[in-house]
Amino acid sequence: MTLALKRLLAYWLDFMILAICLAGIQWIIYILTAGFPFSILDTGIEIELWVLLTVSVPVWSYFILCELFTEQTIGKRILKLAVTNEEGNKITLKQAFSRTFIRLLPWELTHLIILVPEPWWNMQEPTNSYLIYIPNLMIILYLVILFATRGVKGPHDYISKTRVLTK
Repeated sequence: MTLALKRLLAYWLDFMILAICLAGIQWIIYILTAGFPFSILDTGIEIELWVLLTVSVPVWSYFILCELFTEQTIGKRILKLAVTNEEGNKITLKQAFSRTFIRLLPWELTHLIILVPEPWWNMQEPTNSYLIYIPNLMIILYLVILFATRGVKGPHDYISKTRVLTK
């Protein structure tokens, strides 16, 4: 399996683990509170803040802390991959943060586009629906760069001056 495919599979594994954990936590909160937060959050910004605090912050923390302290997320560990700086050493907090920011930017933009100013499901015709093309084009660009470098670097690696290696 190529390095690019291993990286994509590791990312998918990480997101499946995170989705199961976070959906479980959301479900427990919903059951224990008889419908909170969905019973009181109405505006797009309220929902976006809830998503930010209960989904984005945990996901960001997972990637930053795993890559900073162990050079690997669970997905990377399973596929025997590691994140290093360009010299092959451990990455810094700044590098871990910038990697995560750039890597998850399409995901965060999607949340904003769908939820703010008003959630799409509350509108007849979302006025900003054309903006959803931006994160989708970003993902395509990310994939093109990842495969062009044979998996060694994605856009987040170029910006943070990191790389992913087989361990």
